[in-house]
Amino acid sequence: MPLVITTQPAGPLFFIGADATMPTITVAAALQGINLPKGTLPAYEWIATLAFNGGIAPTKTSFGGGRKSEHPVMRAQTGHANTWRIPFTLVRGGVLTVQVTARAGGATYQGKLGSLLIVGTNPTPTAIRSFADSIGANKVRFRKQLRQESSLQQFRPPDLWPKYSSDGLGGVGLAQITRPAPTGDQTWNWKENVRAGWALYKEKERIARAYPGIVRGGETFRRLVGDYNRARAAQRLPALQVALPDFTDEQLEQDAIRGFNGYANGLHEFRVRTEGGRLFVALSPDGLQGLAEWERVPTADRGRVGDPAYVEHIEASQDF
Repeated sequence: MPLVITTQPAGPLFFIGADATMPTITVAAALQGINLPKGTLPAYEWIATLAFNGGIAPTKTSFGGGRKSEHPVMRAQTGHANTWRIPFTLVRGGVLTVQVTARAGGATYQGKLGSLLIVGTNPTPTAIRSFADSIGANKVRFRKQLRQESSLQQFRPPDLWPKYSSDGLGGVGLAQITRPAPTGDQTWNWKENVRAGWALYKEKERIARAYPGIVRGGETFRRLVGDYNRARAAQRLPALQVALPDFTDEQLEQDAIRGFNGYANGLHEFRVRTEGGRLFVALSPDGLQGLAEWERVPTADRGRVGDPAYVEHIEASQDF
């Protein structure tokens, strides 16, 4: 081939930086075995593409079937420079293909280099924690959740393609972002993955905070209170107003974590405490007020969808 492309640094393997930055790759074109008229300067036109397909070699990865991403096509204006620094604008990986067309002396020459690969680099735990702290994601349980979800890996060794979830649902990266479907940025940029994980956690926290009010106003709780007061009436005791408290800070975090895993089967981490099918009520010392309680849903009552012991696994994980 008369037009040869080389890279600096030498490929074919390049790495996204541990700080989620694209590699610096400069390509050079050389006409070989071509005698150009004296004073002729070739005009070069460059184009590069970068695409990932998790189901097809060489970018095939575990559980990555059907997962794709790509970088916008990169071009250089026609000029006489035979070198080009590829202008990445997004953090992406996959197969990098570079093509160049050279025009000189009335002839056109073309060269192509399509065997280049860009893979990821996993950040250190220190870097993950530092970034999480910088966006306010400083809860111990959130950090433990990252470890439980991904073993603190954005990319799956040894090939270092994105780490997709083994359930086949397309969750990816440190926080295993699944729904909504992860973006290209969240797939390749670990910082954006952590940012999305924290946003999801905060959304589940809002849901958890609102949940006690929903239960208080629901038919099931009203029925339990009604049954409780009918039992009191049978004992010639007056009816009571029964309060159901908001979650404590501890309960709020635990329920938010349960939500991160999806509230499988519609179950939160806690439910209203009952004994023998009847509402448990703690009476005030004067016996004029009643307070219902929350209890954790037993693992055995959670079914097989999701991880029934998800919160317990998070709490048993190691902080970093």
